[in-house]
Amino acid sequence: MGSQNVSAVSAVLVLALAWGCGNSANPPVSSISSPDVPDLSLQGVAFARLSEGQVVARGTAARLDYRRGGGRLVTSGATAAVQPTPGSSLAALGTLRLVAQDAKGEVPNRRGSASGGVRFDAARGDTAVTERVEYDGDVLRGNAPVVAHGPGYRVNGNGLFARVDGSAIQLTSGVEGQLQMEAPR
Repeated sequence: MGSQNVSAVSAVLVLALAWGCGNSANPPVSSISSPDVPDLSLQGVAFARLSEGQVVARGTAARLDYRRGGGRLVTSGATAAVQPTPGSSLAALGTLRLVAQDAKGEVPNRRGSASGGVRFDAARGDTAVTERVEYDGDVLRGNAPVVAHGPGYRVNGNGLFARVDGSAIQLTSGVEGQLQMEAPR
C-alpha cells in the first residue's frame, strides 16, 4: 500500500485523536498508571488522512484504546480504506478496503496484527479473507487459511506473504485454485 500502509493509517488515527482532544503536547504519563488501562479510550471513532489536499485513507473503529507507552493501539470493529499511490504496484487494484473484528499495533515500531474475519477488498474486484494477519515493517504475513478471488482467478492457501507496496503477494503452504481464461474475441 506504499506510503499509505497500515502503519500510516494507524499513525494518522493517533494524530487525529490527539488533535481532536485539543492537546498538542503529550502530557506525562502517570507513574501509577496500570499497563492494562488505556491512556485514551474512544467509541465510534472515524478518521481521514490527507496528503496534498486529497483524502488518501479513511476508517472507523467501534472502539479504540491508545496507550502512550510504545504508541500501542487496540481496536475493535475496525475498517480502513486506502487509496494507493498513483503509479505504485497497487494502483491497478483501486481503493483498498480492510475490515477486521480486532486490530492492534505499535505505531512507532510499524508492527501490528488484525484478527477475526480479516477481509481485504479492492475496487477492481479482488477479495481475500483470512482469520489473522501480522504486519511488520513493510511485510504482511499470515499462517491461517486464505481464500482469495478476483477477476479471472479463485485460489486457496494456508498462509500468505505480501509486501505492502504490492511488489509481492503470495499465498503459501498448499496453494490450489483456478484461473479463468478470457473468452476468444
